[in-house]
Amino acid sequence: MLLELQDHPGKWPVGDLIAVSILVNRHGDYLFGSDGQIITADGFQSLAHLPASLVGSVENVMALEQWLQPCPYPSLKAFVYQVLGQPSIGCKFFSLPASRDHHHSHTGGLAQHSLEVARSVYAVSSSFAEHERWLAAVAGLLHDLGKVCCFSADGRRTETGYLISHELLGMELIVPALTRLDRVWADGANALRYLFDWMIRPRQQRPMMPIALTIKQADVMSASANNRQQAFGGKPDWHSFARFEGAGPGCTYWLPGPP
Repeated sequence: MLLELQDHPGKWPVGDLIAVSILVNRHGDYLFGSDGQIITADGFQSLAHLPASLVGSVENVMALEQWLQPCPYPSLKAFVYQVLGQPSIGCKFFSLPASRDHHHSHTGGLAQHSLEVARSVYAVSSSFAEHERWLAAVAGLLHDLGKVCCFSADGRRTETGYLISHELLGMELIVPALTRLDRVWADGANALRYLFDWMIRPRQQRPMMPIALTIKQADVMSASANNRQQAFGGKPDWHSFARFEGAGPGCTYWLPGPP
C-alpha cells in the first residue's frame, strides 16, 4: 500500500475528505501499522487514526479536534488524545447517543452533548485562570465518558450500566492517561481527579475548586436546550409553548420571540 501522497498518480482534490485505509494490528500496548510504523497509545497526537467506518459522526471528531487545537497546554491535549484515541473508547464515544430517548438521543449525540458542555464551561469561566478553565472544560468533555461502557449502539443499557454509574466507569477509563499526566503535570492530574470525584458525589455547595459548579450547570443547560429543541420540532413558528414528552419528567418550555 502506498502511504505517501507523492507516491500516488493523479490529482488529489483540495479541501475535501479523502477515504484511505490502513491495516493496524495490536500487540499489547502497541499498534503496528501496515507500513511497519509503531504507534503507542500515549503517542497519539490527533484522533485521525480512528476508523471512519466505526465512528458514527466524523463531523464531531473534526469539531472536537478544532475545539482542542488552541489549548495552550500540550500535556492536557495529550491526555485527551490518549483517552479518546483508544479505538475501543473513541469509536463508541463518537457513535453512541447521549441517552436512549431523553436528550441528544441520535447517533453521535454523546460526543455532541459532551462538546457542548466543554464549550460552555470554558465560555462561562472567564474569571478563572486559563489553565483552570481548560482543565474544567476537559472534565466537562469527558463527564459522560463512562457511557461507552453503559450503553449499546441502540442506547439500551448494558449489564455493566445497570450495576455501576457511568461517572465511576468514566473515572476508571481515564486512569492510564491520568497516570501519564501525573508525570508531567501533577496538579493538572489531581485537578481532573477532584473534578471527576466531585461530579460523582458533590459533597458541598462550595467545592474546593469552584469552577466545578460550571460543569454541572453546563450539563443541565445542554440537555435542557436539546429537550426544548425536540419539543418545538415540527411546530409552527407562532407556537411559543411546547411540552417535551420524552423520558424523565415532562417539561413545558417557552420560546420568547425576537424584537
